[in-house]
Amino acid sequence: MLKKYAFFAGLALAFAFLFLNVTYVGAVTYTWDGGGDAVTWTDPNNWDLSQNGSSLLSWPGASTTVDVIIGANARVRATTTLSDLNVNNLSINGSILTIANGATLTASGTISLFGTSTLALGDNDADTNAASALGLGSGVLNLYMSNETGVSPTPLNLPATATFTAATSTVTYRGNGTVIVATTTFYNLTLTPTSTVLTRTFQFGQPTVGQTPQTATTTVSNVFTINSAAKADFGGMTDLVLSGSGTPVSMGSNNSGFIQTSKVVYSSTSATNIATGTYANLEIIGAATKTLLGATTATSTVIVASGATMAISTYTFTATGATWTNSGTVTEETGGSIVLAAVGVLSDSAGGDAVTTYGNVDDLKVVHVQITDSTLNLVAATADTQTATITSTSGITDSETVTLTETGVATGIFQGNITFRLSGSDVSGQLDYQGGGTVSYTFTDSQESADTETASASFTGTTAGGGGGGGGGGAVAATPATPAVPATPAVPTLESVQGKVVSVIAKVAKLTKNSPATELKAIQDEILALLIELKAVQTAQQTPAGVALGFNFVRPLALGLRHADINNLQEALKTDSSIYPEGLVTGYFGPATLRAVQKFQEKYGIASSGTPGYGNVGPATRAKLNELFK
Repeated sequence: MLKKYAFFAGLALAFAFLFLNVTYVGAVTYTWDGGGDAVTWTDPNNWDLSQNGSSLLSWPGASTTVDVIIGANARVRATTTLSDLNVNNLSINGSILTIANGATLTASGTISLFGTSTLALGDNDADTNAASALGLGSGVLNLYMSNETGVSPTPLNLPATATFTAATSTVTYRGNGTVIVATTTFYNLTLTPTSTVLTRTFQFGQPTVGQTPQTATTTVSNVFTINSAAKADFGGMTDLVLSGSGTPVSMGSNNSGFIQTSKVVYSSTSATNIATGTYANLEIIGAATKTLLGATTATSTVIVASGATMAISTYTFTATGATWTNSGTVTEETGGSIVLAAVGVLSDSAGGDAVTTYGNVDDLKVVHVQITDSTLNLVAATADTQTATITSTSGITDSETVTLTETGVATGIFQGNITFRLSGSDVSGQLDYQGGGTVSYTFTDSQESADTETASASFTGTTAGGGGGGGGGGAVAATPATPAVPATPAVPTLESVQGKVVSVIAKVAKLTKNSPATELKAIQDEILALLIELKAVQTAQQTPAGVALGFNFVRPLALGLRHADINNLQEALKTDSSIYPEGLVTGYFGPATLRAVQKFQEKYGIASSGTPGYGNVGPATRAKLNELFK
């Protein structure tokens, strides 16, 4: 029965080799029949050579390169007691082959696993046949192909149903032409060209019919070594997961590094170094810091997952053309930078479209700046900030630094704004102007000084000492004759009344139950007199209602301006001596007029200290003036 099975297994292997287009030169085929102890590779009685017409009883791979077939239901263990094993083509069909701890298996052809076969590298207990013993230790597998034909050789053929256990072993691929690397999980994986004269390609992705790579993931859990003249090509369908810590990638001096359009994932939960090179898609996961070892480039996507940290260190990460997504943390040291162009917008509303004109800014228009740059989002847990300079150039020039705050904890969109203010001087925190002009912003990327965004727009507005710059809100009314101002009534001042109140309170405090009636009467008379004086003060402070001065205030007025409307403003304000005791009519908006406007605003509840527009004659202040004095 075993002989019959060996024949069909050998026939299946022959067809498999033809299908894979692999040429082999083994003179003898060793077929496992388990006739000895049914476990040990080096027991010659486990190998059937009768199909070759040979009566030689030996075991394969001791000194020559041969073809080997291992039939179904076998548990074969290659021990460390003898020399390393060398085979050409190895077929494992429904069996378990374990390369024992410290032993090396070298194949110069193809190792093919069929069905539910298992190839395990490393076993600490070579005398134990239990499946639980598989996958321990550090057996070594060397795969060597010298084929330089147009068809890519496949040193390790792993169907989806088979199992490959790397343990703590090293798998080395060697070859001259393009070599297919199995998509599986390795511990240490090494790519070594036979010659370093020309670059050799190691193509990741198990071939199917027509040599089409499969969509799959290759994992290296310790160190991936790409020796000189080797090129690791992941195409666009195979991902590489590097789960080792420390430095999980080692590259030779003249190799081509990563050539891929798929994804490379650094996933260790311990501190890890990121290999220098060009990535298409790079992903950082795991609760540990992943640090650049040199200048690095990504061409498609960069993802820093939640809980992960990418350390740029002092190097440059060029992400031009890539989509940058940070849900964790990105850190930079002095000199470290991320190159990705920002996109800026100068607008008249938060998040609005770009504008080229603000129109008339007398009605307190607001300048908005938005910068979009995902790489400026360094900490996904908090909203980051940037700054921009906004400059207004008109009758005066005013430059203000505006803080741009990220719109969310990880949006990469930064917004800030500032308000136009008509002013005769530069006031911090507002964009001062006199007449029409231009407004512009400049933003310099804090990570990349060469990345500068700028835009400008025009505006119109009131000119100091003249009319409105193309939209002042109507013609200025002719200045009427100065009305007669009533003489100040002969009434006590508020200050004198306050002093008398203090005196009376003191006298009341000294009264006792035995105080004479005359003293009580005198204090009562004083109190009655004070009430009369307080009424007179109140009457003097009231603004004459309905004073028809014929004024119509249509434009904003502010400190430092000289204008005919300011004459009218001063005429109106001086009708209330408690607001404008100086009563000067000069046409110049100076400090005294500023104080008067502020008192007027406070009296009528328009504005107060610390609120926008305090001291400026804006829309609300003009409306009240027109109500009282038109």
